[in-house]
Amino acid sequence: MNKQTYIILFTLLIVFSVSSQSRQTFTINNGWKFYKGDLETSKNANSEMLPELNDANWESVNIPHTWNNIDVTDDTPGYYRGVGWYKKTVFMEAEQNPKTKTLIYFEGVNQVADVYVNGQWAGQHKGGYTRFHFDITSFLKYDQQNVLAVKVDNSHDVDIPPLSADFTFFGGIYRDVFLIKLNAVHFSMNDYSSSGIYINTPEVSKEEAKVEMEYVLNNDTNQNKTVAIVNRVVDKQGETVLTTNKKVKLGKNQKNKAIKDVFEIKNPKLWSPDNPYLYSVISQIKDAETGDVLDESMEPLGLRWFKFDPEKGFFLNGEYLKLIGTNRHQDYLKKGNALLDEMHVRDMRLLKDMGGNFLRISHYPQDPTVLEMCDRLGILTSIEIPIVNAITESEAFTENALFMAEEMVKQNYNHPSLIIWAYMNEVLLRLPFDQKTEKKRYEVYAKNITTLASEIETKIRDLDSNRYTMIVNHGAISRYKDAGVTSVPMILGWNLYQGWYSGNLSSFDKNLDELHKLFPKQSLIVTEYGADVHPRLHSLEPERFDYTVEYGNIYHEHYLEAIQSRPFIVGANIWNLNDFYSEARGYAQPRTNLKGITTLEREKKDTWWLYKTVLSKTPVIKLGQNQWKIRGGVAEAGKNFCVQPVTVYSNGDLVELRHNDKVYNAKVINNIARFSIPFVNGKNRIVAKMTVNSKEYIDVLDVDFRLAPNMFSEFEDEFYELNVLLGTKRIYEDKVKDQVWIPEQEYVKGSWGYVGGQAFRPKTRFGSLPSSDLDIIDSEDDPIYQTQRVGIRKFKLDVPDGKYVVSLGWAELESDKEHEKLVYNLGNDKVSETVSDRVFNVVLNGNFIEKNLNLAEAYGSEKAISKKYEIVVLNGEGLVLDFIAVRGKPVLNTFQVRKIQ
Repeated sequence: MNKQTYIILFTLLIVFSVSSQSRQTFTINNGWKFYKGDLETSKNANSEMLPELNDANWESVNIPHTWNNIDVTDDTPGYYRGVGWYKKTVFMEAEQNPKTKTLIYFEGVNQVADVYVNGQWAGQHKGGYTRFHFDITSFLKYDQQNVLAVKVDNSHDVDIPPLSADFTFFGGIYRDVFLIKLNAVHFSMNDYSSSGIYINTPEVSKEEAKVEMEYVLNNDTNQNKTVAIVNRVVDKQGETVLTTNKKVKLGKNQKNKAIKDVFEIKNPKLWSPDNPYLYSVISQIKDAETGDVLDESMEPLGLRWFKFDPEKGFFLNGEYLKLIGTNRHQDYLKKGNALLDEMHVRDMRLLKDMGGNFLRISHYPQDPTVLEMCDRLGILTSIEIPIVNAITESEAFTENALFMAEEMVKQNYNHPSLIIWAYMNEVLLRLPFDQKTEKKRYEVYAKNITTLASEIETKIRDLDSNRYTMIVNHGAISRYKDAGVTSVPMILGWNLYQGWYSGNLSSFDKNLDELHKLFPKQSLIVTEYGADVHPRLHSLEPERFDYTVEYGNIYHEHYLEAIQSRPFIVGANIWNLNDFYSEARGYAQPRTNLKGITTLEREKKDTWWLYKTVLSKTPVIKLGQNQWKIRGGVAEAGKNFCVQPVTVYSNGDLVELRHNDKVYNAKVINNIARFSIPFVNGKNRIVAKMTVNSKEYIDVLDVDFRLAPNMFSEFEDEFYELNVLLGTKRIYEDKVKDQVWIPEQEYVKGSWGYVGGQAFRPKTRFGSLPSSDLDIIDSEDDPIYQTQRVGIRKFKLDVPDGKYVVSLGWAELESDKEHEKLVYNLGNDKVSETVSDRVFNVVLNGNFIEKNLNLAEAYGSEKAISKKYEIVVLNGEGLVLDFIAVRGKPVLNTFQVRKIQ
């Protein structure tokens, strides 16, 4: 057969396949109108009928869509949680078969959706993270335009989980919308919007796999029907492995009839992370008399068996497997949670490429694409309903939670990658009252949580007896144990942040061992761990809560080693695959949780490369801090270079590092080779090389180093610019302005630096923070303004004569504004402080440039202020800034100087 004949035949097969389909599924994502807010015409309308909506001034949008993608990133606290309206017209041709059913199907709407068709109410769905549909057949008008309208409300509702969380509750129709056309006899979607087909593999071995199928059928005709259920199991190459045929009688108008079938597959190809082999089960409903296909569905079939052992760990297909991966939130830069399928695909490939084999889909069911990709790529998963922080002790909350649990299980039942159902996260973290002062009330509340957990556990185990269940707790171990929560699920998940929110890194190791002693009969997963990392912040002296790349590296290096060395820790999920929006947060990048190992736009941080190096089975070499391409530092005394560390991630034994014309060698220890490199001013090329099985692997990084003078008299190059952060040891790379900010230093004659004062360190219940946690208004570079030197007396530079521009930056970091204390910070927010009455003068080379400067009064607190001053330096006087207190203590946040002549 020649190529042209093959193409023609293949095209005919496609045309025939499409034309013979009994079920049609297609999106209606384009051409919607959107209005943010509620409508007066609808507020008093009968819930069964909706007045005509005038959309002349509505915004044109496409689905996926959220109305919160921008307002969660601005400097104004809070974001819109309320009503939004969507409207679309759809032309519906008359159906050839008058018994055709038409459904409208939503993959996700946050969080309450009321759907109207031609003004008539079709139904309501509560919950922002599960799928739902409505049969709209009776509302449609054929051969004319039909008006679809959806009222969406993401207001806080005490009866709908989640009540609160460390993520943003984006409102809108943020996943795909479909129309589905069905024959009157079809696989039912009425069973919680599932496919109506459920696959179990209760007995699997290398020799044989037992497969149990259950089908849920609808007959929406007024006649009794005899149909045949035909199954065809197809392998990866498209070859039919086996076929089954079962006749079924359906009564007229019979709904949700369950039919079961069982078959065996000999010598099955097993599904695993290394070989995610998928069969397909093609199920058809055929008319028993004519043979016509009435409905058809295709489901994935992965054959595997697994076991969790509390002492020895996790076993897949009889082989030990350490589960290492991440959590994942469905956020992206400036898009919120309104992502296209391709972006979900990209994230799963990002995890797989890292070497991850485990995904905790947190804290809610996500787009169907996520689990589809996990099946295909070989990523084992857990999934959970969004009960986070707390519960409402009401019958309605319980009903909604149980409903969500059933939706979750039935909608995701057939995914071989899915091994754990979960349903609570840190549910005793945000207590609605003081545990100590209201002890009896707390006891009742804790009991109600355990009761709810037991109800959900029973519900899930009744629905699926083959997978495991899990509750995820935070580090207050005794709280969950005493409440009885830990005795409910099969697996215990623990979110542990020692060395970040509490304690030190070594206390993590002790915590793991203590958990194993307390719960020897339950498998343990470290379901969250991580440290916030701003990819533009660095430090040569990193410390907890400084948000630097270097502290994040130290944190993950320690945790990874501790997790891998303990078999009883069956798995671990980094928090998080990606940075994500959390509107209440401040710190280095306000409105964002920065614990991702990639950024909001999926730039890979050092930690991603660390895990790839450790987990990959193929050779990997990568220069650390590889996105830090504009470095800066002070020249060594009497030298024309600055020595700074360079890290290389490698799964080889030895790394050769070439810096400009010099060569260095270092052994790889725990997948890291460490070097100290003398960076020179300007271009620095770094080449890392390793050899594995006689093959060379290299990585190259070009660094533009901005060398600051130690002594101006020794500085060989003409001095041009210096950018200094006061009160900190952090370095900040500004890629937009092509600048690097370096830490302060104390003045010595012939050099530059501050005189007097102390670094501003906000006090917490457990010590102090290395920077302010405030969202700095009018700045996209918050870290520049979040540190300062308090009580500074002078800033001096013994610069050569010339004309200079001096820029001073301030932000008043003492504030009496009310800010939400993040419960997730576990007491590490700054405590209340007395706001200083701060007034001071600034004198530059003997001339007043600021008199009676009162930052709070003139500009308000938490606001970025930058002022430039020109000055001519003559007669070797250098630059001298004097800060003179009028009331309180003078402060300075940033200092910049640039020579212009």
